[in-house]
Amino acid sequence: MNKKSKSKSGAWEVESSDAIRARLPEEGEVFGVVVQILGAGILLVRCLDGNTRQVRIPGKYRKRMWCRIGDLIVVMPLYGMNPDEKGELVYRYKNNEVSWLIKNGYVPEDFVS
Repeated sequence: MNKKSKSKSGAWEVESSDAIRARLPEEGEVFGVVVQILGAGILLVRCLDGNTRQVRIPGKYRKRMWCRIGDLIVVMPLYGMNPDEKGELVYRYKNNEVSWLIKNGYVPEDFVS
């Protein structure tokens, strides 16, 4: 937790710097890397759990969240509908978030490259 305190000079000082810099996958979600763009809002993604899934981009993200080959994303497997083969995109990481995840050991470096 970051705690801010006011010093005598009036400037705010941050006491701890262990802040989480990126969104982490929640229960049931998994990291993935975009391997191929199939079109019509469908991506082929290699996931950290060893499966390769067809991942769809939901309608609310379709115009806002653009993905390229090599992007690190969070995938929610579609449980009840062949979860080892299909999934849904939840979040796309920016470059600084990817480097933070690698540095703190959440994602192996060879998985992303």
